[in-house]
Amino acid sequence: MLKAIVETVDGLPDAVKDYYKQGEDGKFVLAVEPVNGYALENVEGLKSALGKERTTREKLERDVVKFKDIDPDKAREALAKLDELATIDPKKEADKIANTKFEAAKAQLLEKHGGEIATRDERITHLTKTVESLMIDQVATAALAEAKGSVELLLPHVRAHTRVKEADGKFGVEVIDKDGNARIANAKGEPMTIKDLIAEMKQSDVFGRAFEASGHSGTGKVPSNGTGGTGQLKRSQMTMKQKADYIADHGQEAFLKLPK
Repeated sequence: MLKAIVETVDGLPDAVKDYYKQGEDGKFVLAVEPVNGYALENVEGLKSALGKERTTREKLERDVVKFKDIDPDKAREALAKLDELATIDPKKEADKIANTKFEAAKAQLLEKHGGEIATRDERITHLTKTVESLMIDQVATAALAEAKGSVELLLPHVRAHTRVKEADGKFGVEVIDKDGNARIANAKGEPMTIKDLIAEMKQSDVFGRAFEASGHSGTGKVPSNGTGGTGQLKRSQMTMKQKADYIADHGQEAFLKLPK
């Protein structure tokens, strides 16, 4: 087997000597033509460089593990502050040192206090909205019950047209229009109350049917069956208009008592 490098070609067969070339160091190196990436090269330098690279990488990995929880920006800021403090003579600049510590403590307190205030304000806003909603519901429910209106049907509409207002330290329910402006009840400039609003809804063609009838109109009888007698139409015989008129005159309960 041929060696890659020899000290001398003496003693080698003449046919083999021609394959060795003498280098600058006097040694003889086997001359090999590179093929498909394979060649005869001195890899000592490459191995040395690879070893140094691995050592450097391992050191960097150990350093990263040691400092993995440190914020680089805060670390730089802290180092800058440390450099600044290092230039201060404690005997001559004691006031500056004390002021620096005071400002740092104040910044921490302000940050903490700001977070507490934000949490408190959010809590106050939530409680205020809850109290306002309960206040409107209480006043509106009482007024609807007094007017014999359906609380379930009408309360959402009353809510949409009211809000809680504070005046002279007292809270009250205010009626507003679609643009959020306070509504006026009369020529005297008096503000509209929830009772005024409900009375207006009671006269409305849209909301009026959600109130119980206050009295009977006409003969008080259901529509005739058309035979000229006093017989009453059944619910199934009435038109939609006849049903609506009867409910408006006599109420839902009276309608349901009619024969089917």
